[in-house]
Amino acid sequence: MTGPWAWFAKFLLRSVLPIGGLALLAGFSHGPAWGWAIAALGWLLLVFMHRRQWAALAAWLDSVESTERCQFPQAGGVWGEVLGKLAQRQNDQARRLEEVETRLGSFTGAMDAVPDGLVILDAGHRIQWSNRAAGAHLGIRLPRDDGVIIEHLVRTPGFAEYLANADSSSPFVLQVPAARTRVYTIRVVPLGDANKLVVSLDVTDARRVESMRSTFVANVSHELRTPLTVVSGFLEYFNDEGAVDAEQRKQFARLMSDQTARMLTLVDDLLTLSRLEAEDAPASEEDVDMADLLAQLRAEGQSLSDGRHRLEVICQGPALHGNRKELHSAFGNLVSNAIRYTPAGGEIRIEWAASDGCGVFSVCDSGVGVAAEHLPRLTERFYRVDRGRSRGTGGTGLGLAIVKHILLRHQANLSIESEVGAGSTFRAAFPDWRLSPGK
Repeated sequence: MTGPWAWFAKFLLRSVLPIGGLALLAGFSHGPAWGWAIAALGWLLLVFMHRRQWAALAAWLDSVESTERCQFPQAGGVWGEVLGKLAQRQNDQARRLEEVETRLGSFTGAMDAVPDGLVILDAGHRIQWSNRAAGAHLGIRLPRDDGVIIEHLVRTPGFAEYLANADSSSPFVLQVPAARTRVYTIRVVPLGDANKLVVSLDVTDARRVESMRSTFVANVSHELRTPLTVVSGFLEYFNDEGAVDAEQRKQFARLMSDQTARMLTLVDDLLTLSRLEAEDAPASEEDVDMADLLAQLRAEGQSLSDGRHRLEVICQGPALHGNRKELHSAFGNLVSNAIRYTPAGGEIRIEWAASDGCGVFSVCDSGVGVAAEHLPRLTERFYRVDRGRSRGTGGTGLGLAIVKHILLRHQANLSIESEVGAGSTFRAAFPDWRLSPGK
């Protein structure tokens, strides 16, 4: 037997029957008066005990501390069983509540780790919850902004209208006034019957990459258009045999050859740069004899200079572990730049030495120099300090970008020092573990 009937049976056996038995025994022994007195006293005590237990139970239910696990009044008998079951149920509920809070904490932590901003709004666009990224994107701070209408925080023109008539297929572009360098896209997703989920995505880097891609395509097109225009124009003269004489034909042919070589050089540099960006590390490495490499750089530099500059080569360091072809390309670009931007009669020093545990390759010239504001951008593709002068020297605008990528693949750092009219110094510092002792 279970339920209320079982509780009633226990109540009869443990409370009513003992009192009735004592009353009957007293009545037979000392007369009916004693029997009724014992019965009345027993019932009074029973009522008092139950009243006390009721009061303890009511106080426990009303108390704030009663929500803590196992904090329940002690009692015996039927009341002990009742209170024990209540306490067990309270413990079970507290345990389930802890599990829910733990899961909620894990969920909140996961949502805070999401790079996208997430904001839950009610039907009146009041903020119910947001993650950490939403604070960075939209300036929302909880609990300060709990219940605040989001349009009061995000005052970008057009945002309120988009929120009222949101189209999930077309995002709203938001540029926060406090951080105009960052660009975000906003999407609104229905959440339940009336709530909305606002998702913000930082697209600054994507926009920057797209801008760089467009700029790169425009630069390549511009660089190729000039020589193609020259070649195309001269070809028109070749089609008309009477338009030019033999000497002019030779001159035009030489100019077309120069422009074709320039296009080939540009394409080669583009392919080299593309390969360097696609690969994480050189295909093969070896111990490069730096004395031999510097001698080769000197011979190439003298050929390019054609006796117009004084070249000095100093090799005081060990062999360098790396890809010889890539190192030759990087160092050759630095030497050719120094020759191109140094007037006739200038000096160029090429040096390799061990300094402070690093291997340092440097090219120092007495050329025209570069203003300080241009130095941070010199390694950008197609960046030119003076476009007219750069094209006059035959450069493609990709040399220093190639140098940067090759040095990164060899864990080296490039530093540039320059002063207008006083020359420039380019230094590539390699880590000590790339130096080969005794070689």
